[in-house]
Parts: sequence; C-alpha cells; structure tokens
Amino acid sequence: MIKPIRREQLPICLEILKRSYEKTATTFGMTEENCPYRGRTRLPLGVMEKEFDDGYFMYGYVHDDQMVGFLSMQKKENEWDIQDLAVLPEYQDRGYGNELLLFAKEVAAKSNCRKISLGMVHDNIPLRKWYQNRGFEVVKLINFEKVSYTVGIMELSL
Repeated sequence: MIKPIRREQLPICLEILKRSYEKTATTFGMTEENCPYRGRTRLPLGVMEKEFDDGYFMYGYVHDDQMVGFLSMQKKENEWDIQDLAVLPEYQDRGYGNELLLFAKEVAAKSNCRKISLGMVHDNIPLRKWYQNRGFEVVKLINFEKVSYTVGIMELSL
C-alpha cells in the first residue's frame, strides 16, 4: 500500500535510500568528493526535511506494516521530476517499484502534466532498461569531470 509520508517518518525514508542506493554508489565509485551525499546514500536529515518543507511529494510503500519503498517527486510547471524511487534490496523484484512508478504516473496525469523526468546513473544498464521498459526515454547524457559514470536524464511523455 502506498501512503503519504509524515515528517516524523523521514528517518525511515533516509534508511531506505541508504540501503537501496548503496550498491549503485559502490559499483560506480561514488564518493563524497565526486558525488553530493554519495548518491543520496549519506543524505543528511536536514536536506530531506528541507525537501519536505519545500513541497516535495513523498510517499512510502508499506508491506506488512513496514515501509519498504520510497518515492519523492517535485512538480515543475507541466512536468513531475522524480527525485527518488527506491525499494529496500530484500524487497526488490516483487513489483513494489513498479507500483510506485505507476502511482507517480497517476499523480502526474491527475495534475494534467505532460511528462515525468528523472536523473539516474546511465551506466546502470539494468535500471536504465527497467525504466525504458516502462516507457521512459533517455533525452540527455551528462558527463561530470570528477565521476567515472554518465548521468542520464530520462523522460516519460504522458
């Protein structure tokens, strides 16, 4: 079940980000020096609280009374930007990420937005293909001087 996040749940959301993004951070050599907050695995609570206060829409996926997934989105004019879509490693491959993404599409469609965008490690081929299989297309590639991977901007037209 997908539920809106309350402010007091933000520490749980941070733990989901840390655990679900850790493999990508390690695989692609993310450090504090080359990637802010090491790909959000070390995001300070204050940053997430500011995002919450700034109006990011945050939702948790709850399974058996435990939050196992997290979705954070921001509305920008006629599009939604997915900041985070994360599922704890031990709950991946059960369809929870897909349900969170479908939920994001519903939220965007109800607000008459034309697209959803997100940024990701383009070199993470399984994840990129996962998004592509759900209708996202790569629209831009960004190479930063200090990192060994490419950032891909993906969009889904609604």
